[in-house]
Formats: sequence, C-alpha cells, structure tokens
Amino acid sequence: MTTFPRGAAVTNPYSMPQSELTEPLSNDTYLPKVFAVNGRIGRVRYIAYTVGASLLMLPLMFLMMGGVGIIAAAGSPDAGAGVGLVGMLAFYVLSFAVSFILARRRLHDLGKTGWLALLMLIPVVNLFVFLWFVFGPGDAQSNAYGPAPAPNTTGVIIMAWALPVLIVVIGILAAIAIPAYSDYAAKANAAQLENGQ
Repeated sequence: MTTFPRGAAVTNPYSMPQSELTEPLSNDTYLPKVFAVNGRIGRVRYIAYTVGASLLMLPLMFLMMGGVGIIAAAGSPDAGAGVGLVGMLAFYVLSFAVSFILARRRLHDLGKTGWLALLMLIPVVNLFVFLWFVFGPGDAQSNAYGPAPAPNTTGVIIMAWALPVLIVVIGILAAIAIPAYSDYAAKANAAQLENGQ
C-alpha cells in the first residue's frame, strides 16, 4: 500500500483537467476617442457624439444650401438643382456613415455585432433600436470588442444633455410664441378689414 506524506495533493491521472477555460474578465478601461472607428462607447457618449456630429454637419448643410441658392440666382436653376441633388446625396452618405460608425461602437459596448446597426435603416424598427442604444446598459467589463470605456467626462455629459435641454427650450418658446403670433395675426386681419370698409 502506497502512503503519501501528510498535506500532499493527491491527483487521479484519470480525472478531468481542472483548468480555467474562459478568459478572465478585465477591469481595464480606455478613453474613447471621438473620431475613432473602432472601440466601445456607452449610452451618454453615444448621445453626446450624435449631438456633436449633428452640430458639426449643420454648417456644411447651410453652406451647401447657400451654394445652390447662389447658382440658381445666377440664372441657371437646372444647374442649381443638379448641384443640390449631388450635395444632398453626399450629405446623406456622410451622415449615414457617421451614424453607422456610432451605432457600431454602441453595439460593441452592448456585446453585439456591429452589423446590427443596419437595423437603423428600417423605419419604425430604427426607433426601437435607438431607444435600445440610449437605455440599454453596456457591458461593465471587457468583452469580445475590447475594454470598457472610461467614465464620462464633464464635457461629454454637458453635450449629451444639450439636445434634451434644447428641445425643452424650443418647446417652451413655441408654446409662448405660436399663440402670441395667432393673436397678432387675428388682430392684424381685423384691423385690415376695418380699414378696408
């Protein structure tokens, strides 16, 4: 009979290996870059980067519309329409590319493939996908697409809140201005009718 020293580990050569088969999760984070194509972004960064990209593309759209107006005013409306069509197509392709990249990075944070970003092209479905991007929590630790994004900076939080605050302010101004304008228009019509008689 074989005896083992006290405290020695006894292993059976026929037993199943006891090794860890999954990669250990990492708590490492990285600071996402705004203009990066790869990496993960969380909910707040997704909103902030979307608002920022929209604000950056607005001047481009105004310049394009101004150029079309100048060409049309110069006496060639057909050329203005052609330039406008090409410009709108280029603007649409650019905005789609930016939205696709941001959606892909957000999907990677959710642990999903970036190809699901094509769901943004389907009407009605894109609303639910956007809500998923905004309210779905990302993976807290590293996943197959990289480490978790670092905590949000103050600038990112301010940019993310800019859109909801702007919508509320515009809504309040519209609620005040539209009835006031309606009253003004009604009084102007009444005065015009009085002066016409």
